[in-house]
Amino acid sequence: MHTVSPTRTAKELALNIGFRMGYLRFRQLVRRQQALILMFHRFGDEDRGDPRGLPIRRFEAYMKYLTDRYRVISLGDLIRDLRRGGPASNTAVVTVDDGYDDVFSLAVPVMRAYGIPASIFVVSGFVGGRLWPWTDHFRFVFDRAPRRPVTFKHRDATHTINIRNESARRRAEDHWREHAKTLPVAEREDLLGAIAEAFGTDIPTTAPAEFRSMTWTELRTLAAQGFDVGAHTRSHPILSQVGSERLRDEIHGCKEEIEGSLRHPVPHFAYPNGRREDYTREAVSTVASAGYGAAVTAVPGNNTRSTPTLELLRVSAGTDNLARFAQAISGTTWSASSASSNG
Repeated sequence: MHTVSPTRTAKELALNIGFRMGYLRFRQLVRRQQALILMFHRFGDEDRGDPRGLPIRRFEAYMKYLTDRYRVISLGDLIRDLRRGGPASNTAVVTVDDGYDDVFSLAVPVMRAYGIPASIFVVSGFVGGRLWPWTDHFRFVFDRAPRRPVTFKHRDATHTINIRNESARRRAEDHWREHAKTLPVAEREDLLGAIAEAFGTDIPTTAPAEFRSMTWTELRTLAAQGFDVGAHTRSHPILSQVGSERLRDEIHGCKEEIEGSLRHPVPHFAYPNGRREDYTREAVSTVASAGYGAAVTAVPGNNTRSTPTLELLRVSAGTDNLARFAQAISGTTWSASSASSNG
C-alpha cells in the first residue's frame, strides 16, 4: 500500500497554508520586468483525451487563476517586449507542446474562453501522420508489459524488468524512457525494439487512438483564430543526440512543412525535451539559420531582457492542484517551515 511520508505531508500542509494566506501572491507581485512562459502537454476529461493528462477542469481553474493575476500575452508580443527593454510586471505566456488531438478538443476551448493567445508547438511528422512520438512508443509498450520478470539483451548487456504492480510499471517506464533520451537515435530504437520483443508487443505504425494528433485542418483553424502554431521538429528527437545533417532536417524541415501546410509564417521553435543537456550550441545556431525569431526550452525560470531570445525559459505547469500551480508560477520553493517566512 502506498504511504505518504510525514515530511511530504508537512510540506503539503505548509504549501496549502501559504496559498490560502496569499504568500504566493506576494511573491508574484514583487517580481518586476520578468515574464513567465508556462508549458503544458496533454489533457484529459473522463473518457476523452489522455487518461494520464491534466484534467481539463483543473486546467480551467489554472487559467482563471492565471488571467486574474497576470497579463497574459502571446509569445510574439513577449518577444517584442523583450527587445524593447523588458516585459511589464507579471506577464505570462501559455505554450503547449507536441500537437495531440486533446489540445484542440479540450484545451483550446478553455483558452478561447479566457482570451489566451497560446503558442502550440507541433511535431510536423506527427501531424502529417507519418509517425507518432517515440516517447509514446515507450508508454505503449510498458502499458502492455506482463506482470512478471522479463529479461532482454541490449548492446551485450542483459537486463531484467519486473512489473509487480502499477507503480512498478510507471517507474520502469520512466527509467527506460529517460535512459533512452541519452542514447543516439539508432541505439534508442534498438533498445525499444529489444524491450518490445521481450514483452511480446508489436508497435503499430499508425498512432493508436489514445495518441492521436491534431490535423492540418485543425491547425489551420487555430492559426486563423490567432493562435501561434510553432515548430517542434519533424520527429521529436533529442537534438544533442543527432548529427549535423539530421539536425538541419529536423529544424529547417519542420518549419518548411508547417509553413507549406498552413500558408502562414512559423516564427517560433521549441526544443524537444528542452533541458540544457538536450540541445547544443549547434542546435541553437541551426534554429537561427532556419529563420526562427525565438525558441523556448524546458529550462525553468523567468525571462528578462537579458534572456537569450533563442533560449527562453519555461515552467512546467502540469501540477497536482491549484496550490501547486500557484507555487510553480510564483517561482517559490517550499519547505515545511516556509509558510511563515518570506523564503
